Amino acid sequence: MLAAALVAAAPALAQVLRDNDIVARVNAVPIYRKTVREVVQGGVFMQDTEPDAAGLAKLANQALESLIDLELLYQESQARGVAVTDADVEAEIQRTRANFPSDAAFKAALTKNGTTLDELRADTRKTLAVSRLIEGDAWREVRVSADEIGAFYEQNREEFRHGAQIRASHILVRVPAGSSAAERAAARKRAEALLAELRAGADFAALAREKSADPVSAARGGDRGFFAKGEMDPAFEAAAFALSPGQIGGVVETRYGFEIVTVTGQRDAGISPLAEVEPVIREVLLKSARQERQAALVAELRQKAKIERVAPLH
Repeated sequence: MLAAALVAAAPALAQVLRDNDIVARVNAVPIYRKTVREVVQGGVFMQDTEPDAAGLAKLANQALESLIDLELLYQESQARGVAVTDADVEAEIQRTRANFPSDAAFKAALTKNGTTLDELRADTRKTLAVSRLIEGDAWREVRVSADEIGAFYEQNREEFRHGAQIRASHILVRVPAGSSAAERAAARKRAEALLAELRAGADFAALAREKSADPVSAARGGDRGFFAKGEMDPAFEAAAFALSPGQIGGVVETRYGFEIVTVTGQRDAGISPLAEVEPVIREVLLKSARQERQAALVAELRQKAKIERVAPLH
């Protein structure tokens, strides 16, 4: 559906972003139309409905502003001597490559996106430098107290009301979008081999930590926490709600790949206790505070910068 939307929007996209010239300069450093186009294309894929010309124009303007911010932050990182080694860049690229079933699939994705490996290295270096600047400056010493968490919980108790829920864990064998039939078959075979290990007595949590391609849940032994119907991928959810606590299901195909699911608990409708939702609240408050600090840093850099918009986007 989204691919079809991008194809349908292509003529309007070409009109909004018609040339590969310079559209802006940030302290004399150029931002190219090609780069804006790439960001816009990513934004199109995130849309649930087909964007019209006005929507594409809005995405283009947002993309340019975000690229200006990124360039300002990168320049500041260089001024402060933020170091990113070649080894750091290669390690990050390897993490990206690990999401693909093969090196050929990874290279094909680069070609499809109109990106070379050298361009990916340059973008990765810039992203790492900006991340380290933000973490060391805008996010430094941002803390959330127990009182703040408790106050947020009391003010938003109804937000934590839930229907009947189950708790499940999973092991994911990821299948990237655009994988071939052979690659999908190989991924299913890997999932079935993991299921065989579980059937033979392997510990689910230990196997999830070692083999699951979902790094967040893998760190928790595959735990996805409690959830109600309508909150998860439909195929995953259907498989989970068909199980009783302690059961391990078969291999299920979801939009992320192939998953093995087990149910570890269930509970009736009610309000989640503070102890359970405290990590979620802490993360919400931390994210909000960090965004405020980051926005303040960008605003300061914009005030000092020379930003030229040298060509219209449409």
